[in-house]
Parts: sequence; C-alpha cells; structure tokens
Amino acid sequence: MTRILRDLFSTKPKRQYLLNSLIPAIFVIYFGSLAAAIQFSREAYDWRRKSISWLLYPHNDPSFHIIASLAVAVTGLLMMPFAAYIRARLRSAFMIFTDLGALILGLGALLLILAGLIVSHPYAGKARFPRLHEALARGAAFALGMGMLMLWLSAIKTWFASSTKGALHLRRLLIAWSLLLIPAIVVAALRLLAYVARGSSSGLFRAIENRSLWHLGFWEWIGSGAVFLFLLSSALFLPDRLPE
Repeated sequence: MTRILRDLFSTKPKRQYLLNSLIPAIFVIYFGSLAAAIQFSREAYDWRRKSISWLLYPHNDPSFHIIASLAVAVTGLLMMPFAAYIRARLRSAFMIFTDLGALILGLGALLLILAGLIVSHPYAGKARFPRLHEALARGAAFALGMGMLMLWLSAIKTWFASSTKGALHLRRLLIAWSLLLIPAIVVAALRLLAYVARGSSSGLFRAIENRSLWHLGFWEWIGSGAVFLFLLSSALFLPDRLPE
C-alpha cells in the first residue's frame, strides 16, 4: 500500500494506478458525494442555476456540507498526480508550454483542495474573509482551464513536429483534447462577446447576452465533466513508457 501511494504521488506516476485507482476514485468521490449532497439537501437544488459551492456552505446544508466539502478537497488531492504524469509523458516540441501547463494544472488542483477546506459563505456567517472560498473556487476553475489549454497547445505544436507527426497515441490524445477544448473556447468567446455587446440593439447580441444562458451552476457542472474527461483521456492516450 505504501509503495502504491509513493508511486501515485511521485514525479512519474504509473498509468495503471491512474486508470485503475485515481479515475474511479475521482468519479465516485466527487460526483458521487455531490449527488448525495443534492439528494439529502433540505432545500431543492437546481443544478442548472445554483453553483456547486452552494452544496458546500454550512448555511445551506448544515447536516451534509462537510461530506461535500471534503469530497472536493480530496478530489483536488487525487488530481495532483495527473499533472506530473502529463508532464513526464508529453515530450513536447514546445516543452515550456508543457511544463507551465502541468504546473498551472497542479496549481488548479491545489486551489481546489483549499476551496474544499475553506467554505466561507460570501453573504451569511461571520467569516473574516467571507469571499475567500469564492475566490479560491474561481481561481481553481481558471487555473485548471488555463493548464488544460496550454497542454493542448503544446500537444498541437508537437503534432506538427516532423519527428512525432503520425504517432497514434498523440493523434488520439489530440482528438480527445480538441473535442473538450474547442467547445470551451467557443463558449468563452461568446461570453466575452456578450460582455462587450451589453446594451446592443442587435437581436443576435441580445440573445447572446441573455442571462439565462450563463447560469453559473450549469457551466460548473459542464466544466467538472470536461476536467474529468481531460484527465481520463490523458491517462488513456499518453504512453505508459517514459520517452527516451
């Protein structure tokens, strides 16, 4: 058991541990615990409108919030080995992006741990820093997104390098990451467009600006699923053997 834990949290974790242990654990602990928190919540929870943080606040769910908050923190801890795995296996033609992307991905996991442990409500309660949880959660989301983006760009750069072009594992990885990242970029661009076009008389801009499209809860759940699939595809398609 000690050896397995040492391998998991080493700088070069093994693929079998990620696929057989960490991926199932993240799915059960994160999504399972949050689903249980929704089930046992004393108030109706609309996942399309209410943020995931709503389930973590003691003010909203005094009986079950501790389980949900610990689940988020443990999930962040279990995500850490993936940053090391990707950095070790993605021998990129643009290594600075690989290194930075893995570092930022790891930072996002660390911020997720802190966001799970610090559950100060921004409006209720008497916390000294009432918005600290909110800042940590947003920082985690931003760091995870930026880390994924930089690793994707690094993989694209590697694909166009003559020595690696045509590698089957890299092709599969790029397809999987592109299916996750390209829609995210489109959504982010639309959100920016909605902000820039505030008050426009154009029907198209008004439709994009419609607040019902941008409820935080919906996009948090979509983002959580995207991060999980990113980690899964990384473990599936990056080679287990370290490059020479």
